Amino acid sequence: MYSQDFSRSDRLSDQIRTEISAILREEVKDPRLKGLTIIKVKLSKDIKQAFIFFSAFNSFSEIKLEDVFIGLSKAKGFIRKLLGQRLKVKRIPELFFETDEINF
Repeated sequence: MYSQDFSRSDRLSDQIRTEISAILREEVKDPRLKGLTIIKVKLSKDIKQAFIFFSAFNSFSEIKLEDVFIGLSKAKGFIRKLLGQRLKVKRIPELFFETDEINF
């Protein structure tokens, strides 16, 4: 059977998405970030930047989007530090959080 090969950046972006979801669910204590869903992660070609797309629409709390961005900016360093401990890569990309472009 034909198997599709994925590039390193595809595998790494999927791994980053899984780990950030787990970090937000288990480690981050900020109530503004509870219930966030990580939709996808896009890496730059040189793997120095990671653009994390999230959705807060299915969040169980009524928190404004600007409050979510404030919480993410404060937790960004903590999330990146935990990614460095969990991933086996030489450099952890810089994280940029953006809302998912799908409008409900």
